[in-house]
Parts: sequence; structure tokens; C-alpha cells
Amino acid sequence: MIFKNDFNNLTEDDIKLLNSYFDGYDYQSSGHTFKANYIWRDTHKLSWEVIGEYLFIAGLGNVDIDEDEYFMSFPLTKNGNYESNEVRRTIELARERFREKGKRFEMGLVPETLVPVLKDAFGDEVDVQHERDDDDYVYLKEDLVTLGGRKLHNKKNHLNYFLRNYDFTYEEATQETAPEIMSYIYSKNEYKLGETPEEWKNILEMENIAIAELLKFVGKGLLSGVIRINGKIEAVTLGEFANTNSKETVIVHVEKADDRIRGLYQAINNEFCKRLPEDTVYVNREEDMGMENLRQTKLSYKPFKMAQKYTVIFK
Repeated sequence: MIFKNDFNNLTEDDIKLLNSYFDGYDYQSSGHTFKANYIWRDTHKLSWEVIGEYLFIAGLGNVDIDEDEYFMSFPLTKNGNYESNEVRRTIELARERFREKGKRFEMGLVPETLVPVLKDAFGDEVDVQHERDDDDYVYLKEDLVTLGGRKLHNKKNHLNYFLRNYDFTYEEATQETAPEIMSYIYSKNEYKLGETPEEWKNILEMENIAIAELLKFVGKGLLSGVIRINGKIEAVTLGEFANTNSKETVIVHVEKADDRIRGLYQAINNEFCKRLPEDTVYVNREEDMGMENLRQTKLSYKPFKMAQKYTVIFK
């Protein structure tokens, strides 16, 4: 653990403090929420500490290798402002934490909007590298609801086929149905293991842990949708608002469906988005992690923009 505090046994005051930083700036990143960090807290050994004006978070990067390699996210502000001298001073203090632990310092998952802040503070002392696999796909909610126009015509055809041929019900998750939803997730991922490259199997296993943790937030700000066919769960989506004070952007952390049922993926996406608040404009459907099939699927929905992320190396 790099910093003083982990994400276990948090008090209400701790959570309030953390959310004040997550909500303090429009990071345009699926990883910059309390829930997104909490659910990965153990698998990635996440730790946090307030240094000066900013909140610092560090965790394991590649969990598949024997040696622990940590990275730090860009410091978070709770007042929406970054001051170059304070950014430099506090990052240098954070680098000292890494040195004390005998770990190489690296900053990852830096949103595009914060690259200029970093360059103002460090100039040519840092090498900033774009990480395409980490970019978030951001869509207009209206596009996902209407599936209008030629660019989404194929998606609309799949959805219409499903609506014509299947009787289904849609519901939100409840504390009573959460165990059933988790059982569905386990079975879905077990099925996917048979067709997943070996190097990605550990990701599915960690994902099971994260989704189980995410379901603890049912009734506590978690957005959810479940499709049943003949009473059986066949599709699930789970998400949250990117900011606890705004409904403008929704982050979809989980979307699972039986891909053998034509149009089901389009249906769970469409039904979920139709029920989002009127003032929701954007839907962030996270990154593709470099998985080619996932990349093609996400691109096929014609994102409004890519929220780019960067890795920073100090020279």
C-alpha cells in the first residue's frame, strides 16, 4: 500500500470527503468515482491520502505479474482548480511515498483534460503517452435511445427483431434480486471463459469480485436494469452517475447479456437508456481494454467522443 488509507472500513465522513474530490472536477473518466474505486479496492490494493490541496490514489497496475507494480492517478481537486506550484509540490511528495516503498513511480489513467495542468507544472520533465486501450467511449443518450439514422440502422434492426420475437420484462435490481443477479453474472462469465484468451481469464475472475461489490450499492445510488425472458434473467446492466451532484453523465460499469439471443444486447442498452433522467446527456460505456471484439462492438454504436487517457513517465 502506497498511501496512508485504504478503501476498507470507511466512515461516513471518509466517504463524504472522497466524494467531494471525485465531484470537484469534470474528469470525464469512468474511473473517477467513489464506487469505481471501492469495487476494485482489494484486487488492485488501492490506497489514498490527502496531500496539500489534492487527493492522491495509488494501486496495482498489472495484477497478472509476480512483482507488484503500482501506479498513481492524477491528484484530484475538490474546488475545481489546479495551481501549478501546488501540483508540482504535492506530486513530488507523492513520488517520495513511492521511493519510501521502493517502488518505481508512474502516473496512469490521466484524463486528457488534465494533461495541460501536468505540463504547466513539469514541462519537459515528463513524457506523456496516449494509451488507446484505456480510452472511454462516450455516447449521446439520445442516440442510444432512438438508434436513429443510417449509422445505427443495423442496431435498430437487431432491436426490432428482439421486440417482435420475445416476450420480456424489464426491472431494476433490488436487494432481494441481487443474489440472483450475481448468480447470473457467475454463469455468464463461466460461459465466456471457454472462448476468452488465456491472458484475459484473470480479468473475468476479478470482474466477478468487482460486480459482487458493486451490487452492495443497490438502493444506494446504483443504476440498474434487468431483462427477464420466461422469468429467467438473461441480461443485466449496472451503472451510476459520474457525479453525485449531477445527472448529466451516466457511467455503465457492467453490461451482460446472452449473445445467442439476437437483439438482446441492444434491448438491455436501449431499455436502460430510455429510463435515464431527462437531464442525462452522455453515457460513458468505459474502455475496451485492447480486446478487439469489444472494441469493434463499442465502435459500432458510433461514440460521440472518446475520453482519452494518458500515462506519464518522469524522465
